[in-house]
Amino acid sequence: MPTRSATIRPARDWSGRALAIISLVVAMTGLAYNTWRNESTEAHRNIRQSCFIILEESAALQQLVQIRYYGSDRSTSTWVSAWGKAALIRDLGNLAPPRTGQEAQQVFDVWAKRAHEIDERNPLAQEDIEDAIERLRRQTLDDLRELD
Repeated sequence: MPTRSATIRPARDWSGRALAIISLVVAMTGLAYNTWRNESTEAHRNIRQSCFIILEESAALQQLVQIRYYGSDRSTSTWVSAWGKAALIRDLGNLAPPRTGQEAQQVFDVWAKRAHEIDERNPLAQEDIEDAIERLRRQTLDDLRELD
């Protein structure tokens, strides 16, 4: 006859296993949520950073457009600087939300098409470039507001 201590009690055995399984499910759920939240936070951080730089560079590009259009500085340095800013805006658009990326590409395309007309003081070229920059600025701000 088996002793009393050797008797298997199925109800007690399953309750211990159920507690272990529940603990494991809670731990895995917590780990999954924490991982998701970290990834989401990092993605938003990257978007914010790229959007802030886009805003800064688009403001600098607009200043260069105005300097070349209204001012007398038509030096090679302002020309090269403006091209650099337009290219950086386009490249950073790839890190931003799609709508901002499209507007960033549009700024670059308009700049590439109309930049040479700025020195000729073509008002339509200046308006086209500044309108593209303004649309980019508004879209970038809208995308920043949508981040949670």
